[in-house]
Amino acid sequence: MYNVYMFHIKSEVISEIEIKKSKFFGILSPATSIEEAKEILSDVRKRYPNATHYCTAMIFDNIQRSNDDGEPSGTAGLPMLECLRHKDLNNVVMIVVRYFGGTLLGTGGLVKAYQQSTLSAIEKAVLTLPVEAGLYTVSASYDLINRMEMLLRKEAEITDRQYDEKVTFTYLSEKDLTEQIQEISNGSAKPTLVENVIIEKPVSN
Repeated sequence: MYNVYMFHIKSEVISEIEIKKSKFFGILSPATSIEEAKEILSDVRKRYPNATHYCTAMIFDNIQRSNDDGEPSGTAGLPMLECLRHKDLNNVVMIVVRYFGGTLLGTGGLVKAYQQSTLSAIEKAVLTLPVEAGLYTVSASYDLINRMEMLLRKEAEITDRQYDEKVTFTYLSEKDLTEQIQEISNGSAKPTLVENVIIEKPVSN
């Protein structure tokens, strides 16, 4: 397993709910450090000025933080953090912005509101799974282009093509395609591993 909390998110998502005239904006963002999370929080404060609370929860590998930002202790940040844990998320910061509507929700009501806001944002997110892949290059004669294209589109992700005396494909793959490439090229083409990289693979939410 790449991380204790496996899943990342592709990009920022925003949820909005209203409970007893209080508005809750849930902003779930990718982040890799506390410093980056602080920058995102600063931006959110500018985007949502004069709110009553800006509650946060974040997970970066073994680092986990939460903050109630003036709400009763344990009613906001921790419930938000528990939602992130339950969904096995990593490298994320969750910010719930509350505009108080004039009606007190009580301890239980606050916990449910912050949980709902967080879960609503998670449901909108595109989750990705960090997996190890190889970055490869392979050169082939022009008469093999169609067969190479078909194989690489099916089994890999083509990132570049260079056309010289031969066509050179650069591609990402989670598995070694040497055997298949040599089979379709009658042994004339052999891929070279450039480096191992971590790619984000979309998964169903």
